[in-house]
Formats: sequence, structure tokens, C-alpha cells
Amino acid sequence: MAKTRIYWIHTLTPTHLGVGRGVDYIDLPIDRDKVTGWPVIRASAFKGVLADHFGATELQRRQNLCLKAAFGTVDDGEDLGNSGSLIPTDAQLVCLPVRSFRGTFAWVSSPLCLRRLERMLKLAGMELPVTAPAAIDEGKAHVAQRTVLQEGDKLYLEDLDLTAQQCPTANGWATKLAEWVFPRDNSWQEQFRRRFAVVPDLIFDYLCQTSTEVITRVRIDDETKTVAERMLWTEEALPAESILAGVIQCERVFLSNGRANGQITPEKLLDKFASKELRLQIGGKATVGRGQVRCVFTPC
Repeated sequence: MAKTRIYWIHTLTPTHLGVGRGVDYIDLPIDRDKVTGWPVIRASAFKGVLADHFGATELQRRQNLCLKAAFGTVDDGEDLGNSGSLIPTDAQLVCLPVRSFRGTFAWVSSPLCLRRLERMLKLAGMELPVTAPAAIDEGKAHVAQRTVLQEGDKLYLEDLDLTAQQCPTANGWATKLAEWVFPRDNSWQEQFRRRFAVVPDLIFDYLCQTSTEVITRVRIDDETKTVAERMLWTEEALPAESILAGVIQCERVFLSNGRANGQITPEKLLDKFASKELRLQIGGKATVGRGQVRCVFTPC
């Protein structure tokens, strides 16, 4: 579909999109999908970061019709406001990086995760050469034809011992995901194919709860050079190398008084703001290097 793009987020550093103070042992947890419990990047966070990347301040939006059309403005009494025309969805998890005792780490997905991705891609109008895999037997994992993860026929992810099976469906998904997430980069496409694994849904749920990055942070008192009172806390982050996907669409251009005049079209807005690979910072803790991501767009 000409008016729809898929956006892929590949985290380069641990990424913290928080929900405030937690009630469990993690003081500052990350945002998670209510139903699945999997990490998620909300559309509002992504759109705000995208607008900031293109310098869409309120002043610039009033001076630049493209920025105003793409991201919207408020009615200030002098200039009529309008809604933003670019409409992203939440970015859902596609692959979680998990430590492997062979091959360093694996990009792990699950049948349910890939079925949700398949549904999203089809709704966006994309033709898929592969279908989502069926359920995987307990204690097994499907891998692509070439992998660096196996020790014999075994796969060791964190403290899990799984039997690896080469699978044409897993190989097909590894190939397509590599092309989408790492376009024009044959080296990383090959790395992805060799590290991709599909595990049972139950194991994927477990990994999403236990394989995120949790660090302890402190603030040092300048006078005593010890931890300041109540200044020891834990933060959760989506690990570096995580891969998520969402949809961004532009069905019509919202501009007051018809000022688009046919010159600003949905296709032009998508080509301007959702076509080239971007380097973004998303989420909190930016001053300690968190939230550095690649954002790649795939036409539908």
C-alpha cells in the first residue's frame, strides 16, 4: 500500500521506556503489553521522537506546512490547529536478544510472535513468501539452515537446554527479517540468519520476563563520597539488539483552510519522514547512553 510503511526499531544500546515507579523488585520497569507481557514501544513515544528528529518544534510547525501536516499543531487563537497526518502504531516485539553459550547471543522469536507480525504485515498490504510457523514442541527450537548457535544438536539459551532443529520456515523468516531490518548490509544479514531461533511460546514468555537488562544505579553524596540516602535503585531496559516492528500510515492530509492545495500528499509526507534509515534516541536515561536505536522503513 502506497500510504503505509512498516517501521523497524533495532536497539543499539539498552533502551528504557519506563512506566514510572514499579511495585516489584525493579524500581523502574519498562513498558509492557498488557495482554502478552512482552516489551513494547508506544506509538506516542515513537512519534514524539520522530518529530524531534526533524526539528518539529511548535514554532517550526507553524512556519513549515510539511511539518504542520505531518505532526500537527494546536489552535493558538491566531492559527487554526490540526491533527498530525502521520499515524504510527505501537512497535511490537519481533526478536529478543538472548545470551547463548555458543555463538554469543541469539535473536529469539516464537510462533505467536511471528503470527502477530504476519497479521500486521498482511493488514498493511505486504505480500509474504513465508507463513508463520506452527506450534513448536516443548524442549525444542527451530533454527535456520546455517547457525552458530548449536553445540551438536543442542541450543543453550541462558539456563535453557533445547534441542535444535533446522527448519525451512525458520530459515525463510530469518532471510526476510534480515532483508527488512538490515537492508543493503549483507554482512549483518548473514549474522542475523546465523543467530535466529524460534522457541516455544511458553519459553519466549519466560525469556521476555527474565532476559531484559536490569542494572543497579546509585547517586554518590559529594561530601561523604558514599551512596546518598535513598539513592540506590534498579532500572530495567530492553537489551541492545532487540528488534521491534510497527506500522506508520498516512491516509489523508489534515490541514486547516485547505492549505495543502494538492502539493502536500500522503505519499510525499511518507517519502519525506518515513523512508530513509534514521538514528534516533528514544526513551529515558539519554545522558547515560540509553535508547540509541536504528529506525528502518519498509514500503508495503
